[in-house]
Amino acid sequence: MNNNAMIKGITYYHPERKVDNEYFIEYYKKQGKDINSLLKATGRKSRYISDDETENMLTMGVRAASEVLEKTHVKASQLGLIVFSSGTPEYIAPTNAIKLHEMIHAGQKCGVYDLNANCAGMLVALEQVSRVMRNNPGLKYALIVGADQLNRYSRYKEPITYSNFGDSACAMLIENIYNTSRGFLDSDFYTNSSNHNKILLPAKGMSTVIRDRSLSTQDKLVKWDNFDLGGAFYSAKISIEEILFRNDLKKENIKKYFMSQFALKNIENVAKELGESMDKFIFIGDEFGYTGTTSPMLAYARALENDELEIGDYVIFWTVGAGTTCVCVLYQY
Repeated sequence: MNNNAMIKGITYYHPERKVDNEYFIEYYKKQGKDINSLLKATGRKSRYISDDETENMLTMGVRAASEVLEKTHVKASQLGLIVFSSGTPEYIAPTNAIKLHEMIHAGQKCGVYDLNANCAGMLVALEQVSRVMRNNPGLKYALIVGADQLNRYSRYKEPITYSNFGDSACAMLIENIYNTSRGFLDSDFYTNSSNHNKILLPAKGMSTVIRDRSLSTQDKLVKWDNFDLGGAFYSAKISIEEILFRNDLKKENIKKYFMSQFALKNIENVAKELGESMDKFIFIGDEFGYTGTTSPMLAYARALENDELEIGDYVIFWTVGAGTTCVCVLYQY
């Protein structure tokens, strides 16, 4: 057996403030909008939203990172790589990863970089870091942190974003293990860039934000045009079946699926297309809202909290990012 990358520990952080559906229902009722069908389709009941102006994706990420290091008994000085995933980065330069490096007092023999694949980012980071570790036995520990504050960048008049998004951070400690078949096994990608203009942040582009001092606040926030995500979620079926075929596995071999938490109805559609029971799909979007890059990893963390996995279980991660791009990962717990 060769070395392989395994998730040694995972932790998450969310703000204390919990906002239930009633707030958004009343908020949009005053605008003459009924969002009950939207909330039913997305499966929302609550979401955590920060009301602290000093809290941002970086401070949230530090909270999650510090906790996972404590939980796994790994020192920051032992990290050989730090990757920070966010679609709402606090800084462009320097990287948020180097800010995090300083705040947790990591060592100098450590690579750091940011990764932005929007909502697909944390799973893309897991795929990339795992492949790097498999080819570099000398890299013992890596830290992947994801954090988004999508609600803060929402237009208040648009319920698809404002009533849907929640704030969270998640951290994974990845360990390079020798002589094991467990951990990262395979991945598959799907990209259809025809939707590249449907979700934009900032709405008018960064150069316009810098150049045009009269630009409205709305044009600095998320522009989200209605479009059909059905094709992206249908690609999940194709990727899952292909990745199973390549690895000589069947659907009955999969213990759990950790999907994008964008909408409950989308997960139900994937389950139906695969002919799988919804019992195998973890949904936490009713509590956390849609949290962007951390979305499928929060579902995984919740499954571990509930002791729903046993050593050797096969699981599948799948999620989607703006544009549209999708990533699927096969993993053995």
